[in-house]
Amino acid sequence: MIRCLFALSLGVLAASILGDALTGDPLYVTLRIVAIVVASLCLPLTIIGSVTSGMGLKDPKKVAEAKAAGRTTLARVTGIRATGSAVDDQPVCEIGLLVVPRQGHGPYRTTVRQVVNLAQLPSMQPGAVLVVTQLHPERPEVVLDDASDPDWVRRAGSDRQVRELRDADVWALPQKGRSAGGIRHIPFVVFPVLAVVGFAAALYPVWDDAGRLVETRSIDTVRAEHDAAAAAETSMFTPGNLRPAIDAVLALSGDEVTEVYVFDQWVQVTAPTSPGATTTDEWHYRDGEATHEGASLIQPEPEDVPRELFDASEIGWEDLPPLFDEAERLTGIDDTDDPMLWVAREVWSDEKPSDPRVRVSVSDDYYDGSVVFATDGTVVGTNGGAPGSEAAAGDA
Repeated sequence: MIRCLFALSLGVLAASILGDALTGDPLYVTLRIVAIVVASLCLPLTIIGSVTSGMGLKDPKKVAEAKAAGRTTLARVTGIRATGSAVDDQPVCEIGLLVVPRQGHGPYRTTVRQVVNLAQLPSMQPGAVLVVTQLHPERPEVVLDDASDPDWVRRAGSDRQVRELRDADVWALPQKGRSAGGIRHIPFVVFPVLAVVGFAAALYPVWDDAGRLVETRSIDTVRAEHDAAAAAETSMFTPGNLRPAIDAVLALSGDEVTEVYVFDQWVQVTAPTSPGATTTDEWHYRDGEATHEGASLIQPEPEDVPRELFDASEIGWEDLPPLFDEAERLTGIDDTDDPMLWVAREVWSDEKPSDPRVRVSVSDDYYDGSVVFATDGTVVGTNGGAPGSEAAAGDA
């Protein structure tokens, strides 16, 4: 189970690194931290499990049952090899044995992994006869019997039959099911499969981005496309986004306002501090939340406030975002930096204020321009624009 969890965590870790590179989603930072913690906890346990696998760390009760059933016998050492691992500075060795059961199966060869005390190494060299206990009559696993009774010790010391026995076939450990010690053997192929499953599951939320990576072979390109798509989803110039933002602000400020600025990712509304007041405050909408920001930086002349007021709830805000595209067309500026839409009355001291007008301003590295619309989308006037555009030619 620990190895399975370790394999899954490696898959999730790889996916979190790739997902973060493709999208920058904070979810993948969290996943990476969790995967590192889980892998860090599982790795030493996995190493310990690999070192101790097959070392004969069996249930004492099962060993006692095997002895009571008469499965204690002799085995000849056919080879001994240090694995490179150690426990408490004592080497872990693989010991090849030729086991001669007293009942059931005939002589067979098998291997056990054992922590060997350095003082015992001379007595475990090839040709030595040891006392072992076969845990199950139909399985090859044995444990070295370090606490054998004196009679078995004498047998091992005087035995000739086992010492002189010719070679026997290997009785291989089963590849499936549980060993005699109760440990389930998991096929190695399961672990890479689990790593792939962890990778795919963690990357599933951005599977489309991963697919584009296969097509473009460029993480930077996919990240740029993802960021652009994410910005478009929250942009105030994306149809369907502006009206809910305005409604959220008006719920705080009231419907009577003096001006509304719409930027790509946020909205600013200026309105009287309170009904009938001649001072103004600002309300913002950003990241899905409307807030009261306090007094406006520039306060209007008191006599101008009543003339500037208009009912923002009567504006068809859902119809205004397309005016941004129209402004780009008229000005010839289609790679816009920091677009802005401004809704307000045009107020002159000696004339009646106009109906609310919509001014859309666009710019790039070289040119800027603006188009003024009536709230129904009719073009009222233009200013600036790229050379050759309708706005620059005054044709709009």
